[in-house]
Amino acid sequence: MRQSCLGWALLLAAGAAAFADCAKPIRVPVAPTGFNVLVLNEGARVEGVYPELLRQLSAGLRCEFQFPVVPRARVTLMFFETQEADVFVPASRTAEREARADFVPMLKLTPTLITLGTARELASVRDVGTLLAKKSWRGAMVRSYSWGDEYEGLLKALQADKRIDFVNDLRTVGQMLRSGRVDFTILPPSLLYSALTLAPDGSLPAAAAQASPDSRGAFGREFQFTPLQGLPRSEVGAYLSRQTLSPTERQRLREAMQRAAQDGSLLRQLQRYYPAEVLRQDVQIN
Repeated sequence: MRQSCLGWALLLAAGAAAFADCAKPIRVPVAPTGFNVLVLNEGARVEGVYPELLRQLSAGLRCEFQFPVVPRARVTLMFFETQEADVFVPASRTAEREARADFVPMLKLTPTLITLGTARELASVRDVGTLLAKKSWRGAMVRSYSWGDEYEGLLKALQADKRIDFVNDLRTVGQMLRSGRVDFTILPPSLLYSALTLAPDGSLPAAAAQASPDSRGAFGREFQFTPLQGLPRSEVGAYLSRQTLSPTERQRLREAMQRAAQDGSLLRQLQRYYPAEVLRQDVQIN
């Protein structure tokens, strides 16, 4: 009996030592975001690029990451308003957000005008001004998504013309494009690819990232992808809370995340889920 108790004590001590460098578990609320964040088994499992990257970093940091599953709009609320979160990832860089939390840039994504491949009349749109001038064209955007200050300005102009439908998830955007209910969206292609590759219940089909070249090419044939002048690449990474994390914790997290971007760890996670051609046209690692 004494040996059993001693064994449990050693296990508990080892567990405490494993995460001894953080005062508490690091809370990272998440919502389904394509392959970037996969919420499986009704929230019982959280996988995807960023949760798996943070778990990979946890051993070196000696910190535990927790991933409460919440609606997408609540992620932002928990981090910026109620201070129930320590890290907000993935998130794009905006001046408003950066004034309130520390931003760690990890990669750049390309917010792109996406239309059906059959919508040839949209192929002439190459800049933000031309898109705004096409008053009959309607778009669908995911509620609470942001791709930088220039995107926010474009969104306000489209809203002023009442030309935007806001939806709760990426999959709905794809369905609205396919059905002709809207003419365009503006998204990094990798996000739309992941949303349309996932099963209807949000799960990852077997070997999705190793899909055949024909199936990957079908995505490119179905949709047109047009980078818009006036809409630069969006810096994407993580926000670290100044309210719930100490300066030392923020520094250690920042260094670990930047190192993951530089040493190939982030790219390897992305390559597990996305085909090379999708990453090539969308992602630039810092």
